[in-house]
Amino acid sequence: MSSSRHGNIQGFIANGICAVFRKNESRNLNNRTRDGRRMIGGPDEHMEPLEWAKFVIRNKTEEDYPAALSVISSRAAQGDSDAEFYLGLVYARGQGIDRDFRLAREWMQRSESQGNSNAAYFLGKIYLRGYGLENPIPSEAAKLFEKAADSGDIRAMYELALLFMNGNGVARDLSKTYNLLLDSANGGHLEAQFVLGQLYKTGAGTDRDPSQAVRWLSAAAMHGHKGAQILLGDMYAMGDGVDKDVDEANRWYDMADGKVSH
Repeated sequence: MSSSRHGNIQGFIANGICAVFRKNESRNLNNRTRDGRRMIGGPDEHMEPLEWAKFVIRNKTEEDYPAALSVISSRAAQGDSDAEFYLGLVYARGQGIDRDFRLAREWMQRSESQGNSNAAYFLGKIYLRGYGLENPIPSEAAKLFEKAADSGDIRAMYELALLFMNGNGVARDLSKTYNLLLDSANGGHLEAQFVLGQLYKTGAGTDRDPSQAVRWLSAAAMHGHKGAQILLGDMYAMGDGVDKDVDEANRWYDMADGKVSH
């Protein structure tokens, strides 16, 4: 990003966004503490302002958006990587401001360049889906997911695994798919557990292992994954990799139907 472009964005943040927030906010900000911590009933008067603002965005507390976005935009303009990420996030989601994927990308790229793994993951999703772009760019998404995965992000591991599975933006490589899914599943990612179970069931990217298939499908199923519940029901109903057991099959089917608890 050029220095002039950087300056234009900062000027927009300082003069444009904050003006919109002030216009939309009917309450008198002067009646609150100056550091932004007790704006419209903030969760904790001793909370650091940016942490409070992030709390508001995560919990979608709409009445607090104007004050929270003022804090975030100010800190983002100062180069805070977390604030840059959250500003990109609210632009991508349209939280309290018009959705704008171009600005979402710009702010997330600035955050990612400082090593923010959350920004790398969400930026990867933007490139993968093609939001605000003429077309998706899966190869760019793969690079970003890899950066986030290397930082331990189990969501990025899962997304990158699917790219390797489908040969989307990268060369197809089921062994990489398996390894990434294993790490993601061990980290508790529900969809990774479901897909990993299927890899063990079919022997794709790893040796076929029905017991491991049941283990990972059960892990996903017990946390409410309906696809895993139905697949386990089918396996027990047909004796596919397990001993045929109609009662066990019906138990999983009933769980998928919401008739029994997990």
